[in-house]
Amino acid sequence: MTHSEAVRMVRGKRNAERRKVGNNTYAEILSDGSVGIMLHSTYVVKIHEDGTYTLNSGGWQTLTTKDRINQYSPRYVFQKNYEWFVKINDKPYPFLDGMVVS
Repeated sequence: MTHSEAVRMVRGKRNAERRKVGNNTYAEILSDGSVGIMLHSTYVVKIHEDGTYTLNSGGWQTLTTKDRINQYSPRYVFQKNYEWFVKINDKPYPFLDGMVVS
């Protein structure tokens, strides 16, 4: 999902700043112009205007967290032997909270 697509999703017909997009999940436009995808109280994905994405599990490496990251970011997060990885150019890299991907 691109930044402009995310903004359109949040704004919708009512020009809202925040919208429910799933179970316990909200998308909102943040003060810096990025769009944050919040699961419970953690922004699991921030979609920035420059085309980058910040990924964060908030310490909750759950199936739902992984699903939201995969749904709203261009990178695929997967688990192997209880560890999370991000696939970038078909290579696995260890997942780190706060990592920025493009």
